[in-house]
Amino acid sequence: MPLLRSSPRRTAGALAALVLLAACGDDPASPEARPDDAPASAFRRLLVTDTLPFARIYDLAAATPTRVDSMGGLPGRVSYLYSPRGRVALAHFRAQHRVAFIDGGVFEQGGAGVRQAPRLLGLHEGTLPTHGNYLGGVASVFFDGTGEVAFWDEQMVAAGNLRPMLTVRAGPAHHGAGMAKPGGQFVSASIQDPRNPALPNGIVVYDRSGRAIDSTRTCPGLHGLAGNGEGVLYGCADGALHVAMQGSTPRFAKIAHASDARFGVGTVWAAEGQPRFLVRMSIRGASPASTANRQIGVADATTRVMAPIALPELDWTAAITYDGRHALVLGQSGTLYVADVATRQVTGQLARAVAAMPTSGTFVTPGFAEAAGVVYMTNPSQGEVLELTLTGGVPAVARRIRTGGTPERVVVLGVRTDRRLAAAGHPR
Repeated sequence: MPLLRSSPRRTAGALAALVLLAACGDDPASPEARPDDAPASAFRRLLVTDTLPFARIYDLAAATPTRVDSMGGLPGRVSYLYSPRGRVALAHFRAQHRVAFIDGGVFEQGGAGVRQAPRLLGLHEGTLPTHGNYLGGVASVFFDGTGEVAFWDEQMVAAGNLRPMLTVRAGPAHHGAGMAKPGGQFVSASIQDPRNPALPNGIVVYDRSGRAIDSTRTCPGLHGLAGNGEGVLYGCADGALHVAMQGSTPRFAKIAHASDARFGVGTVWAAEGQPRFLVRMSIRGASPASTANRQIGVADATTRVMAPIALPELDWTAAITYDGRHALVLGQSGTLYVADVATRQVTGQLARAVAAMPTSGTFVTPGFAEAAGVVYMTNPSQGEVLELTLTGGVPAVARRIRTGGTPERVVVLGVRTDRRLAAAGHPR
């Protein structure tokens, strides 16, 4: 039976201190008039985390992006960062057992763009918050220490309600995952594999009341998931598992590698407007890693087949563009490759976008963030974020945002679509 809880645990003293520190930002105090008709990019900010316990927020509307806030005194290093629709960012602090909610202060309201001071909304406590996911406006956090998945509606959080709308648990603590289904009326949580207690081997699907309606154990070694308008894809040791809702009934379908059934999936990326998924496929246990046993590919839920993108080197990390049309693959040489998701053909590359991945020691992996027509990638070794355009699928550096420090994770907050908005209120 699912475990339901209705109230988060909080540490009042820590929260008060954090709110005070977040309020001490760099936002100018005087309002600045803007035209009544402005591009969506005028209502975007970039939240950049560092390997130290603070984050920076940059105004992307300026020709040279300016820092508008420096959130110091965070619980620790941000271990995971994401935002469902750009209204609120969720920042995980795994070692400190907390999730923070950060309002970027830029959003659309009634067809008009709004600019306000960014702020830290508060904290939620839970044991080992690890992976976070979202679909539509619903965010999910999986807590490895309890096996629970908590779900938040982004708009409710923006309005000040930090209470999860639902918390479910399919079984004992494990390293798992869960997320909402398209439409947000159903959610899922992973099930622990009794033969390998550290990992799950399937999922349970629940309705919004927390009632379990169906389950499957056909995904051994479940790891990695993402969703789009068609459904949710879970990575498995023997391929992938696609879950779509037909009314109130979940439909489970396995997806296999086009030519080698030994390939499983460990990471999944998706965009809501794109029916295909970007996946990292590998033959688990194969060593050393090579392009023969680890590949970035595309999974098609209609054909139930996944096939690789032909790349000349191993991937370091990857992402998918805001519209889902292009895959972004950073190779271990530091070269960024762009591929068409529909054709799996490489359309362009940017040599030495960042320094090559170190072969030993501790290092920071670059992070990606996306909005319409633009991609942001952290360059940790150079203390900067690259703003990239992809005209015709060919990447080019448009701007370099100097952050200093060691920028790690990044997310675009505000209006991510490409259109024009009226200005509302008195921007700061």
